[in-house]
Amino acid sequence: MGEIMEIRHFVTFKKVIEMGSFTQAAEHLGYTQSTVTSHIQALEEHLGAPLFDRMGRAIRVTDIGKKLLHYTHEMLETYGKIENIAIEEKDVRGEIKIAAPESLTVYRLEPILREYRMKFPHVSISLSNANCGDNKRAILNGDADIAFVMLPPLQDSDLIVHSLLDEPIVLVGSPDCSLNFSGERYEKQKISDCLIVNEKECSYRKLFEEYLMERGIVPYNTMELWSIEAMKRCVMSGLGIACLPLMTVNDEIKEEKLKVIPCGDNFKQIFSQIAYHKNKWVSPALSMFIDITLRHAKDWSCQEMTNSLKV
Repeated sequence: MGEIMEIRHFVTFKKVIEMGSFTQAAEHLGYTQSTVTSHIQALEEHLGAPLFDRMGRAIRVTDIGKKLLHYTHEMLETYGKIENIAIEEKDVRGEIKIAAPESLTVYRLEPILREYRMKFPHVSISLSNANCGDNKRAILNGDADIAFVMLPPLQDSDLIVHSLLDEPIVLVGSPDCSLNFSGERYEKQKISDCLIVNEKECSYRKLFEEYLMERGIVPYNTMELWSIEAMKRCVMSGLGIACLPLMTVNDEIKEEKLKVIPCGDNFKQIFSQIAYHKNKWVSPALSMFIDITLRHAKDWSCQEMTNSLKV
């Protein structure tokens, strides 16, 4: 059957037809003209038939050559797909199910999700909002692949946990609020200001209720809302006071729309964290999401330091 046919022989054959001459094909491919001739001869010897009629400097494709050109196109297209298999494996696909509280979804996740979507457009993202307790349960029972929480440091043998940032909690009131828990004693008495809170399972609501209970402070009444934005608007309008993560009220404090109420002893620390089940297979899609999140968390730390220097 003659010489073994190689992919490069077919590339040369196709280029000769495209350029209309052996000389121009050689120049385009970076070969000598004798190399192009040897590639064509190898194909002709293997097939036992000429691919070109040579009439002086002009060449004309034979019927065998025309048939071979059809298969050459198909073969080179398939060869290109084979060459790209490794690249396609890097084209991350799949689905990730994320659970997060409202505070982190609104004030932390947007740049993470934006970058992830730009880099991995073929990954389907499902994001559910719930309190931190529900989010933790979601990863334990498999309803979510990864969860964001704002809690004291998670210690659960079934979870892999990455701590992202210490998230300060502050008590805020309207600009004319005169409360000062660090300057006066409120033990075993009621405060007239309405305490504006979110749902009962919220980690920082629990934290502040413990703070009040330890000091025997009883709010005159309580208004329960399910939206941080609604809570802030009520506080700004003078309807009451609220305990919220600093990241959610930073702008309003700087603009003097809200005022931090001094509280003496610091609240217990809570941290933004991501967690997933220890037995969870970390897919490429999930691994990339974790990497991007951890990198953004480093930026949060830098931003918090910058903000503290400005205050």
